[in-house]
Amino acid sequence: MDKKAIVRPGRTLHEKRVVKIAVSGLKVGMYVCELDRPWLETPFILQGFHIRSLTDVDEIAKHCQFVFVELNEDSWLPAEERTVSEPRLQRTKVYTAASPSKGDLQAAKNTHANAKALTRSFMDDVRLGRGIDIKEVKATVSDCVRSVLQNPDAMMWMSKLRNKDEYTSEHSLNVGLLAIAFGRHLGASEEDLNKLGIAGMLHDIGKMQTPLNVLMKIERLTEEEMAEMRKHAQCGRDILLAHRNVYHGAIDVAYGHHENLDGSGYPRKIKAGGITDFTRIVSLCDVYDAITSDRVYKKGASSLNALKIITDQTGKKFDPKLAHEFIECIGLYPPGSIVELHTGEVGIVVSTNYRHRHLPKVMIVRDAEKHPIAERIINLEKIAAAGDAEHLIRNVLPNGVHSIRVETFVEKGLIID
Repeated sequence: MDKKAIVRPGRTLHEKRVVKIAVSGLKVGMYVCELDRPWLETPFILQGFHIRSLTDVDEIAKHCQFVFVELNEDSWLPAEERTVSEPRLQRTKVYTAASPSKGDLQAAKNTHANAKALTRSFMDDVRLGRGIDIKEVKATVSDCVRSVLQNPDAMMWMSKLRNKDEYTSEHSLNVGLLAIAFGRHLGASEEDLNKLGIAGMLHDIGKMQTPLNVLMKIERLTEEEMAEMRKHAQCGRDILLAHRNVYHGAIDVAYGHHENLDGSGYPRKIKAGGITDFTRIVSLCDVYDAITSDRVYKKGASSLNALKIITDQTGKKFDPKLAHEFIECIGLYPPGSIVELHTGEVGIVVSTNYRHRHLPKVMIVRDAEKHPIAERIINLEKIAAAGDAEHLIRNVLPNGVHSIRVETFVEKGLIID
């Protein structure tokens, strides 16, 4: 028996006993801290993990004859409870928000441009076989966190600047920003917001090893091509494991963001007990952004339709509590939504009403016949207080309808009161 300090992801336990044990002697609840072979030669996501079920023991047996186990019986927890708590998001703060000012929007624009360039750069590096500058990723995510903390609407406006031909890199950035904004809504600490941002930004890094003819295909993928596409989760895990100083939760997210609570996901078909809070959060952001984005083979849907899809899949794919919080975070009409009023006029939501989310500020850009008009901003909260139901929102429309592109207004430098 050896006595030494064991470093687990995110914490250090001192003077723990470590023993070499044959695979046949493993039990559920044990903590495996070392294998009899390099970690990268196995499918195990973290360099140190708890045995959650007999299935895990069988998987270890396929690759190892013996392992090193930390004896820490007093800290063992039931598998379901333990797996969802590592890592676990803790609600620590309540943040306030104001409508974006000219200064907020300019600062967000600069931060977003830098983050967009970085995301495109490190994805190109991975495609070319080079490594990721993790230090630069952390610094950029830190800038994004500060911007979202200052004003989430301002940064979310910048995420409307999209190019379907750069979907993968822009999607990764947007998922990172959404994860930060969602974490802010949940009251996460700034440290956890940075972790979420890193995990979101790197979640699809494995797609840089997906053949371009599959990644950019317009037609429906064949079964073989779909299998190739699904490899990106395993590839993402391997890419990040090969880097030093990567937040371990980002590796778990890259590997598990397509797993579902009911076990119907991929690549491991694990169920709720094996999916961490951070992975559940990023999965929600991933699906929402994918549904609302224009891609080479489809037009993006409205935010409201995306939230309806998430609602339909709650309990099957998504965590019910987190899904409810996510819908509350996004709101019925987030900034950038194209909405039709009961009058027939069409406008763009330019500012969230945090007291009454169904009554935002809207910039009217089309008349009842859908003809372009001089833009004007109306405050639905004041309109509702005056009893004018005709000027309230009737429907949410996808970006591009009636030739309205949100990106056009963002690029023009739209300023909100």
